[in-house]
Order: sequence, then C-alpha cells, then structure tokens
Amino acid sequence: MDCAMPVVGYLCCATTQAYTRGGFSTAQLSHQHWSSPTSQWHRNIDPTAFKKGKSFLRFHELILSQKFYSTNALAMVQVSDKAQAASSEDENSEEEEEALHEFNKAEKTQGKEKEMLEEAAREICEVLRKGNEDMEETLTKLGIRINQRLVKIVLNRTSSPRLALRFFQWAKLQPGFTHNTLTYNKLTNLLGRSKDFETLQRILAEMLPARRNYSVKTFSFATTWHDDWDMLSKVIDMIDKLELSPRRYAYEMLIAALCEESHANAALFVLEKMVSANCGLRAATFSPLITFFCLNDQMDKVEVLFEMMKMTGSPPDSMIYNLAFSKLCYRKRFVEAAEVLESMVDSGYQPDAFTYDIMINSACKTRKLGGALQFLDKMKEEGIKPLYGTYAHLLKGILLDRGFEETYSFLIQHSGTDPNLDSVNYEYLIRVCHKVGLEEDARHLLTEMKAKGLELLDDKLYTEILHENNEPNPI
Repeated sequence: MDCAMPVVGYLCCATTQAYTRGGFSTAQLSHQHWSSPTSQWHRNIDPTAFKKGKSFLRFHELILSQKFYSTNALAMVQVSDKAQAASSEDENSEEEEEALHEFNKAEKTQGKEKEMLEEAAREICEVLRKGNEDMEETLTKLGIRINQRLVKIVLNRTSSPRLALRFFQWAKLQPGFTHNTLTYNKLTNLLGRSKDFETLQRILAEMLPARRNYSVKTFSFATTWHDDWDMLSKVIDMIDKLELSPRRYAYEMLIAALCEESHANAALFVLEKMVSANCGLRAATFSPLITFFCLNDQMDKVEVLFEMMKMTGSPPDSMIYNLAFSKLCYRKRFVEAAEVLESMVDSGYQPDAFTYDIMINSACKTRKLGGALQFLDKMKEEGIKPLYGTYAHLLKGILLDRGFEETYSFLIQHSGTDPNLDSVNYEYLIRVCHKVGLEEDARHLLTEMKAKGLELLDDKLYTEILHENNEPNPI
C-alpha cells in the first residue's frame, strides 16, 4: 500500500536512528515558492527555547474559501507618513486601554458573581440540611434565582440522595431553568452510589427525551464496583429496563467509564452482557476498549475485538481504524500502526484527512519533518483537504526545528485561500509566541491579522497579551 511504506520509512526509523538537523533543509520546504520574511522579522532565535512551551490547541476542519492576501505581510501595516503613524499609534493605545479596562471590569464582575453563588448555595444547603416537609416551599420563599452552576454546587455539597432528588425536582420547576448534562450527572452518581437503581433508572429514562445525552461521568459511580460482578450486574439489570436507544447509549458510556479508569476486564464483562442483550452494537461501542488496549500495547486483544466486531455485524470502519492507528502512533508502535493501515485499506477504506493528520503529527513529533511535508504534498495530490489541525502540527514542527522565520514563511505560503484557516493559523502562531515569550512577534502577528481583515477567533487573546505584558502599545 502506498501509505503504509512511508509510515514505516519515516516513522519506524525514528525509534532506531538519531535525528539530525542536517536531514532537513529549506529545499524540502519548497522555499522557492515562499515569500521572504521582511527584515522586521529577522532575529536569531534559539530553537530550544520553544521546548519550554506548553501544548497548544488542536483545531478542527472548517471549509471556506476567500481571496488571496499579499505575502508581503508587514508592508500592509507600514505607514510612510510619520504623522499618520503617530495618529495610528494613539488610536491603538486608546483601544488597548479600553480593552484592558473591560478585562479588569470582567474580572471584578466574575468575583462578585462567585461570592453571590457561594452565599446562595449556603442558604439553600441550610434548608436542605433541615429536610422539612415544606422544604420546597421554603426554597421558593428564599427568592433565589436558580442557574445550572448554582444547582451543581448545591448537589456537590449534598450527601443525602433523597434530599438531592427533592431539590433537583424543585429546581426543574423554577421559571426559566432547565437541567443540563452536568446537573443530571451529579444526581445520577448520588443515586448510583446509594444503590437506588429504581430512581436512577427513572432519571436516566428522562435524560435523552430532555436532550441531555449520557456521558462517561453519568456512570462514574459504577467504577467503584469494577471488581464486583454482582454489583455490576445490578447496574446492568437497571440499564436493561431502559428502552432500546437509551439502553445502548447507557451500555456504551458504562464501558467508556470503566475503560477511563483502566478497568478493562470489567468493561469486557459489560460488553459481553451488551452482546447478550442484543441492543444494537455499533463500531463506536468498541472504541474505548480499542483505545485502552492500543495504549497498553495489547494488540492481540485489539485483533480479537476486530474479529468480534465482524462477527456481531458491526465491522471496523474508518473511524475505528483511524482510532487504533492514532493510538499506536502515539505509543510509537509504528510497525503495528502500519499493519492497521494495511488492514484498513484491505477492508475497503482509503486513508482520509484524519489518517494523514495522524501521520503528519507523528512525523513532526519524531522530528521527521521531511516526511511530514511529503505526506502533506501527497494528500494534496490525492485531492484530500488537510484538516486545520494538520497545519498546526506542521507550524509547531517547523518552529521547533527551524525557528520563527521558516515558520512564518510556511504560514504565508499557505495563506490566502481560506480566511478561516488564516485566522486559525495566525492565532495558533500568536499563542505559541506568547507562551514562549516572543511577545514582540505575537504583537506583530496581531497587527498583521488586523491589517488583513482576519477575524481573531478568541477575542480574549488580544487583551490577554496586553494584560500580561502590562504594556499599553504592542506595536
């Protein structure tokens, strides 16, 4: 297969060969097609400084297109007339002072809201502790406006499932209030830990019609009984009383909750019960177990799960293959990863944008930047649009290996056709610069974004940079 061999060639060798900077050149980056950074960007940056940075955001795919922007970026913001430059500087200073003022105002407001929530929670908990017959009436007389954050705080501080349920039901009746998944999860765990499965089943039954999906946290209580088959069976008996659709979701989230706590044997026990219950297995049902076994280097069990999926009428799809491929690459088990990729193609699924994203990310992390760039070229040749996150992997990889100038050149080469992608890439690079202390570069990129008319997706970033630097003018 075309893709499997590059995976082995560019990734497997990373485990046996030391990486050398000489293995990567600007020629591999098609430098001749790039614009040259202006002199204002020129600086001698120590690439090792970037290793101190934290992990950055991973962006998802968006599809839009727009006009091409000039690659001579800073020329767009340079003002030849000194008087105009001074005027622009004053305007920027005013804008930044106003932004900082709003930032500080928001911080004070949040502090007051937190105090008010704490006071309201204290008053409600005091009423709940008494547990009188007229508790609901007393709560109403308090005149406290209920919101989801407040309900969550109160449920966190309530140890009695009976009183928690009464408060939950009272809150549901308050004007303008609806429970969200978080408040439901707080109640399900209180009821689950108290083994009140009858009431728990009723609450679970009302969640999906109320458009409140189950999550891993909905069944966190069950992880306590990971080695108690009798108690797990009681939880499963409760789940079996649900209708078909919520029953399947409940099984899947219970399996995921157990896997998240590394209780794979218990999760397999639940899976076997689910197969017996005949409630509609699907490929996603197996995802938590496949993830767990891949991350724990137990490919023999992954293969058993693949066979089980085929036998139960829900064979692995591209999502499952990509999931296993991703986790194996994360573990640097590149030979096994290539085998999974072969199986994926043999099953009729071709590598997609997510597959290439995984390969490019892995190549960047193993310092095989040349391979990562060839993967990018190959996916474009095949007409596959890269994910936004794919560009983020490459921006970070080039930054670590070649410094800011090469990264900026790559940014410019891949800008101009999709304004949303441009905004995401600029913002990503701004965050990188900000986190590693390259504040001047971050401010220049912000200015360049504004000059190009690009939208700053995180409107707090501008103020955050100014606030932390405590500087009125970033230009």
